[in-house]
Amino acid sequence: MIRSIYQKSLAVLLKKPIRLWGISLLSMLLMGIASAGFVGVPAVAWAIDYAFAVSMAMIFLNSYRTGLEPKTEYLFAAFKKEKFLHVVGGMAWADLWVFIWALIPIVGPIFAIIRSYEYRFVPYILMTREDVKATDARKISKQETMGYKSKMFWADVLIVVAVCVVNVVLGLFARIPYVGVLFGIVMVVFVLACALLSSLFYGIMHAAFYVEIKNGQSNSEQTPVQNAPAPVFPAAAPVEPTSVENAVVQEEPAAKQTPASEEVPATEEAPAVEEAPAPVTCPICGSEVSEGAKFCDHCGHKM
Repeated sequence: MIRSIYQKSLAVLLKKPIRLWGISLLSMLLMGIASAGFVGVPAVAWAIDYAFAVSMAMIFLNSYRTGLEPKTEYLFAAFKKEKFLHVVGGMAWADLWVFIWALIPIVGPIFAIIRSYEYRFVPYILMTREDVKATDARKISKQETMGYKSKMFWADVLIVVAVCVVNVVLGLFARIPYVGVLFGIVMVVFVLACALLSSLFYGIMHAAFYVEIKNGQSNSEQTPVQNAPAPVFPAAAPVEPTSVENAVVQEEPAAKQTPASEEVPATEEAPAVEEAPAPVTCPICGSEVSEGAKFCDHCGHKM
């Protein structure tokens, strides 16, 4: 599962790396401006940071699901009036519980890390499920990540280990006289690429885990139960008519038989089947939206 998610996430990143990096850089710039502008009101700065973080999570989710080019306006999806308080409240509630678990002496940091993986799906749940309360998002995320936390943890750790190993190897080769200069240049390029694209890859990978786990759970729920074999009954022996029945059949007049020339009344025509209504799609990202939904499940656009 981890290898498949790595491959799919890298393919999504390589499609529009400059676009994703530009939107991510813009979000960090706006978050920095908000933090500087609301120095005396940290609650407002935190709320803005939560909204931008959730919007970026939805951009990564939409890019992984649809493969469409992300738009800058998606960066403000969580700032809509009907979404802002819901998103900020749910994110703050989840982080508060992580902080409470971290306060436990000695083992607190370990429990905080576990809870952070349990609550990883909170941004996607808050943006795509209107029927979920802000305080219940962490509970649903905990249920849906059950059995997958270790995989998400190792997916994060293996990337760090791989980057460190590559840097060490390139650093050793850079010590070779003359040829080592080339390896030194490669190492500098590798470090810059990791610094610029690692956050994007992590964001897409987290969204990929949400999509793949949800798809796996949906498939398991929709798997039909195998039909039990039909019981086999012994064939019934033919029953011969009695002598009285034979006499009645022989004495039945032939006039009662239906003549071949008699017309058979035509059967009534079957009623026409109404055609199913056309699926509703989002005008922004083009994704299919469930009937009656007020917001797009992928980009949060108001329908």
